[in-house]
Amino acid sequence: MFRYGRQDYHGHAPKLKAPRWTDGQLQEAIQAVVTQRMRFTQAATHYAIPKGTLYDNILGKSKRMAVLDDAGLTADEERSILDYCCYTSVSPYNRRTKKSLKEVLAFVIKLRRARDPGFTFIGLTGFRWWWAFCKKHSIVSLYYEESDKSKSSRLGKVKSEINTDDDES
Repeated sequence: MFRYGRQDYHGHAPKLKAPRWTDGQLQEAIQAVVTQRMRFTQAATHYAIPKGTLYDNILGKSKRMAVLDDAGLTADEERSILDYCCYTSVSPYNRRTKKSLKEVLAFVIKLRRARDPGFTFIGLTGFRWWWAFCKKHSIVSLYYEESDKSKSSRLGKVKSEINTDDDES
């Protein structure tokens, strides 16, 4: 077993590589993930930012599940949210949702404000709570916010395929 000490670097610590992304790119990647325009992996790849760095900047570096306690939801409220997101009253084992983060957070805030009129999510806490809630309940979020640009390019492609099919008839 080999161990490397300072003497292996001739008395100098190894140099850390400078990041290949700018702070602006990091902020854009965070916005893309938090607004559900991209998933973590997509944003990390698109902006050339390590996925772990993106996770740490959005979710924090430790105690990522603690945000669930901070929200102060009761077990009944969590069940209501689970049913709202995944329709578990109809399909008890369904753990998939197509609800947007915006819809889910609006539901949670409305539910929580029944007990605490001042309750709200501030900054990234809403996204962090949703990430932890999905993790806790094994929810797969299928919601993906498409930009108008990607919708129009997809529609344009479909239209051109339709026109191509018509030309061949």
